[in-house]
Amino acid sequence: MSSILCDSDEGLDRSSSYSYMSSSTKVVHDMIHHQMKIPDLCCKIVNTPQFQRLRNLKQLGVCYYVYPSASHNRFEHCIGTCYLAGMYGRTLQRNQPELKIDSVDIICLEIAGLCHDIGHGPFSHTWESFMKCYKSDYSHEEMSIRMFDFVVEENQMLEYFEMEGIKEKDLTFIKELILGHPLPGNASFVGRDMNKYFLYQIISNDETKIDVDKFDYLLRDCKQLNVSTAFDFQRVIDNTFVFPVTEVINGETVTKKKIAYRKKIRSTLEDLFVGRYNMHQKAYQHKVIKIIEEMVVDGLNAAEPLFEVPASDGTKYRLSTAYQDLSAFMKLTDGILELFVNWKLGGENAYRIFDNILHRNLYKSFGYTTEMPEEVEKKLSKTNPNLIVIQSKFNYGKGKENPLNSALFYEKSRPSQTFHLEFSPPPLESKYYIVYRPMARKESSAATLSPWIDLNTAKVHFKEWAEENGIKIETE
Repeated sequence: MSSILCDSDEGLDRSSSYSYMSSSTKVVHDMIHHQMKIPDLCCKIVNTPQFQRLRNLKQLGVCYYVYPSASHNRFEHCIGTCYLAGMYGRTLQRNQPELKIDSVDIICLEIAGLCHDIGHGPFSHTWESFMKCYKSDYSHEEMSIRMFDFVVEENQMLEYFEMEGIKEKDLTFIKELILGHPLPGNASFVGRDMNKYFLYQIISNDETKIDVDKFDYLLRDCKQLNVSTAFDFQRVIDNTFVFPVTEVINGETVTKKKIAYRKKIRSTLEDLFVGRYNMHQKAYQHKVIKIIEEMVVDGLNAAEPLFEVPASDGTKYRLSTAYQDLSAFMKLTDGILELFVNWKLGGENAYRIFDNILHRNLYKSFGYTTEMPEEVEKKLSKTNPNLIVIQSKFNYGKGKENPLNSALFYEKSRPSQTFHLEFSPPPLESKYYIVYRPMARKESSAATLSPWIDLNTAKVHFKEWAEENGIKIETE
């Protein structure tokens, strides 16, 4: 394990200008941040069944089947994000007392950092790919909000929140921090006003994508996979300052207090996004990982009509509907693979797919191309239904945009002014892998393992198709 919780007799210094309301903390010994002090209230959340479930969710999902050291879990990442969120908040509190950051703001940041991934399903983001076959607007962020409410209700934690001064509005604030944008039905944030807008830029930053969630997962993932990165989160936190920024929104002039970064750390911020880009190339969207993700989705679809997830009241749900009852959803972890393989509870087709993953009998890649027009892809599927296109799409975290172009900067010599910088990173790229999938794609959820065309025949058809359409295929 990369982290363990230990009791600590060392309380917090209430005389300091940035103390917590909690009277004690626990210490987490961590491979990334070393010794992290976590408030007692956060530890109470950690010790709930809903949070302990994260011990059985791999941080990098099926990456573990390619990189044996990618064995870390959402559990330690969430605790690390909690720690960094509190550190960030207290640093701003110390450096800019005029911001009036109070102890409730800090503990809300820490709770949101702790719970921001509590709604993930099995196999990390691959679960979302499966769920979007049935619910197009499914997201782990919204599930995290629901799971957070579930934690508070099921474990009767409201009284502990009240002891910390956390009220209904603060609970809304925590959920907004997790989501990164206003809650459904709200046009704007309501947990905090525009004088504290900068707090929304700490955990899930929709504007610049510079946030402590990314700080922790990049460093943690690089450490586990032995990939080097030059990113230094402490330098970013220490060189952050909050400024009032006037914007015109829907014809109305609004002043928000936003985070700006000292100009001298521009290269450090570039390291953050270059590091993320490199991890997507080397690990997150590695060809074999993308193929295994496709197989996992096929396996889950095959199990969908047969696998039942019991809720606390005895109601049975399918995999795709378990999210409707959180007592059922929290039973879904990476451990369901064992149920498919050892107990065959998802049926014969699901068993064969997951058993093939374990025995490294994977779908075969014929190569890749860097361009694949949509109409050409559709033509391929008509030529041979067993050939599919799997895309690896690399960017800097904000689609075609460079997120750093949205960031505000300042200079020490001009402390009252903010400005934008222009960044010109290397051009983005995509790879379209042509993959042989030895099963028929059906519109229904159940995948059929009866091969239509054997591998050798598929290769011949694909070669003919590529020549006819002038598609240049490269191999790795």
